[in-house]
Amino acid sequence: MLLVEKVLGNLSDTTTDSLGLDYLDLDWFDTGKSILRKRTRAGQEVGIRKDTTPLEDGDILYMDAERAIVVNILPCECIVFKPTTFKGMGTVCFEIGNKHIPIFINEAAEVLVEFEYPLYRLLERAGYEPRREVRKLLKTHALRVRRHESNYSRKITLK
Repeated sequence: MLLVEKVLGNLSDTTTDSLGLDYLDLDWFDTGKSILRKRTRAGQEVGIRKDTTPLEDGDILYMDAERAIVVNILPCECIVFKPTTFKGMGTVCFEIGNKHIPIFINEAAEVLVEFEYPLYRLLERAGYEPRREVRKLLKTHALRVRRHESNYSRKITLK
């Protein structure tokens, strides 16, 4: 088993042209785990033990002269919609957040959540025109809030 304790980089900013790529397929909800054990597409067993920084699509977990092991976040069935106003965006995200359902907002200001039929119907009735699509849920850690304690000195960070 190959033990990974840190991310070496990302495909978006690393040259891997001469390397064979072996993908480690992960569901979006596995990206935030600090301890994980999975097999790559080629069958290499990988153990991950890292800090709490979530993995991103394209993260390089291992690289040598011949190959690189890269994170691939699997697409899943999603509800996709785009609120037309800033107030609508805030209201719907607040309501979905109250249901403890993770929310993803992309660069096109679309809201994505993993598909759940009751939520889909609720959004339809509220007039949001949701669509059912298969997409990758990326940037699952765009807003991270850390624990609140009396000696807490860190701020909320946006990535």
